[in-house]
Amino acid sequence: MITILVCCGSGVATSPQVANKINDFLTDKGFDDVAQAEPHPVETAKSRIDSNPNIIVYVGIAPADDDLRETIKANNVIEIVGVPWLTGIGEDEANAKVLVAVKAAVKKPAQ
Repeated sequence: MITILVCCGSGVATSPQVANKINDFLTDKGFDDVAQAEPHPVETAKSRIDSNPNIIVYVGIAPADDDLRETIKANNVIEIVGVPWLTGIGEDEANAKVLVAVKAAVKKPAQ
């Protein structure tokens, strides 16, 4: 399953809210059978990205720090700031970025 990693400070409030919105969008677009957004604490992001090749997008409520950004880049993961899903401002554009990434990943052979 293609994974969109959604992280906030604790992984129990904001990131689940954003993950639910992304999952609703994936369902609306017919990609819920191949991709899902998962909420987690930001402190687990680096190890999750390093250990799961199916993570294609990192959505952080705040921008990633330099160490996490290096991991994101090394693993060819797309970084998207999660604020648009909270405010609604720019949400269509953020959803479009997720959709492009998912469509590209679906064309690749399974990991």
